[in-house]
Amino acid sequence: MGVELATDKSGFHEMDEVDFSDSELVYHVKNALQSVPLGHSDSYDQLIGLLHHTERRAPDEVALFVTSLKALSGAVSCIDIVHHKSLLSLIFGMSLWNYGPDVMDALLELILALAASSGNYLDCCLDMLVCNFMPPWSFIDLLKQPRGVARKDQVLSRVHSTLKDIADLVPLSPSRLVPIVIQRMPNVFTKEPLIVVYVENMLRLESGLIRELVGNMMLVALMDRLVDLDVEIAWEEILQDDFSKGIFEMELEDMEEPADDGESDVGELHRGSSSRKSLGGNLIAEKLDSLMVLTFEHLESCEAGGRLVEVFETLMLSFQTTVLNAFKSKFAQFVMYYACALDPENCGVRFARMLSDSFVCSTSPPLSRMSAVAYLASYLSRGKFLTASFVANILERLVVWCLDYCKIHDGDVNPKAHRVFYSGCQRKGKPHTEELGGLAIMYVLCFRMRSMMNVPNLRSQLLLLPLETILKHPLSPLKVCLPSIVEEFLRQAKAARLFTVSETFIFSDLLESELSRAFGGIDRLDMFFPFDPCLLKKCDRYIRPNFVYWSMVRTTYDDDEEEDSSDGEHGEDYEYGHPDDVMMARSYDSHDDVDLDEFDHSMNKMSITPKNSLYYRFGDELKMQMPSRIRPSTSPESL
Repeated sequence: MGVELATDKSGFHEMDEVDFSDSELVYHVKNALQSVPLGHSDSYDQLIGLLHHTERRAPDEVALFVTSLKALSGAVSCIDIVHHKSLLSLIFGMSLWNYGPDVMDALLELILALAASSGNYLDCCLDMLVCNFMPPWSFIDLLKQPRGVARKDQVLSRVHSTLKDIADLVPLSPSRLVPIVIQRMPNVFTKEPLIVVYVENMLRLESGLIRELVGNMMLVALMDRLVDLDVEIAWEEILQDDFSKGIFEMELEDMEEPADDGESDVGELHRGSSSRKSLGGNLIAEKLDSLMVLTFEHLESCEAGGRLVEVFETLMLSFQTTVLNAFKSKFAQFVMYYACALDPENCGVRFARMLSDSFVCSTSPPLSRMSAVAYLASYLSRGKFLTASFVANILERLVVWCLDYCKIHDGDVNPKAHRVFYSGCQRKGKPHTEELGGLAIMYVLCFRMRSMMNVPNLRSQLLLLPLETILKHPLSPLKVCLPSIVEEFLRQAKAARLFTVSETFIFSDLLESELSRAFGGIDRLDMFFPFDPCLLKKCDRYIRPNFVYWSMVRTTYDDDEEEDSSDGEHGEDYEYGHPDDVMMARSYDSHDDVDLDEFDHSMNKMSITPKNSLYYRFGDELKMQMPSRIRPSTSPESL
């Protein structure tokens, strides 16, 4: 800043030859600082040269460096923001990662003194500490080694301790810290090791000594960055579209042959056809995967510390403002899912009720309501930790809303005018145009009908729901909703004798109706369910034990099929700890043997997959499975 840095070592050699006491050294440094406004900068330049020394220091030089920093701490009142810009720039640009513990302590003592001395230096001091969240580029490889991990612990423990000390001395500092942390947060293109260590520090702030002052904003900023990474992963990198296959492309969800790798106790893995691409090698996906695992582990620590409910409230607000309407989000929402899995009785219930409240709220935007019911349907269907009774109660609320809607809307079928209603019966999505959806009533029942019908009180509750009234209403949801889901639902309803399935319920044509296209849009590319199986490899290890895959579902018609087959396709049943879910164990099959190392081969599984077309063209019996994705074609396959 206009001062030429000393390049020789004479300055600190002269100081080294004199035996200064601490007070004398402080006086010497003060004199050097005070001489600058008077036009005498020789001593100041020597001080700058000593601090700017970049070569490897000998032990005596390190001692002199530490002594000089401590002397500066005692002379901060003489530091002027105008006349000593070069000194301040040098101090705030120092990286703790380059020094040993003695220098770190002396430097942070100076930073603390500067922060407490004048408000002019507070932001710079906080910024310097935040910059030390990440190591220099030269340390990236070192972080993989024990000495690199040790240096990381030395640096970060001191950084966070100093932040707490500054907060104690300057109560305003936490409010100044938050925007600095957010502004300094690495972008989505930053190298994975750097962004990971930065997020580690954010989570450390959230759980640290000043968490009450900054914790909420750390979580919100983290969720925002997860969504930023998420939307950078284009749908084209996940989907493999082949519109030549007709209106629907159905996929079979086959179970992977278990591998003898000693990891068969972590859950099941699903392999299907190549409609979903592997995300292996996608750098953005790998960063997102690592950051979400960090978040999962942080949630586990919060649960262990009794803080999960408190943290969950912040996460839910962030979800409502960011994730819910981020129509390209494919993975970030699993943070909410995992939090619910850790505490189903509190977080799990709270999340479902929030989604149902959002759906039935007439003042919310239609797309927000449709997004809410998509998440709700997918959540109720996939959450292995949810009791059948709770699912039944939420489902009843949706049915009641749909019935009330039918009572006040008695017109003809109009997919655009009644899109919220149809989303309550069945939900659609257009990832390409950022308009999402999922299934609600029928989709949930495809997963949960058997578990409810096997419990006497839930069976009675389900039989009393006015489903038939809604489905036969002039709004005709069965004509507008996706045929494949409708047919799976009707097949299970018939087997369960849920209501009388008349011929009016069964499509005489297998083609997607014009009404269904109107609801989803003539250019609908793909069906999207927010809690489809997670493609991120590391995250899957956390999600899978709490997740219901379609191949695990035992439908209401499975018993009839099993009578004709002795192949033993189903494994052991899952066990549930809730009394009203004793019979629910018979609704899911457990496939515990899994080869985790082969997970990349199953990355193309994002949803449930049907084996065949909607009907066997020349058979009387309806045979199908749920769809993974349903895509329109410009020309019907049968034509």
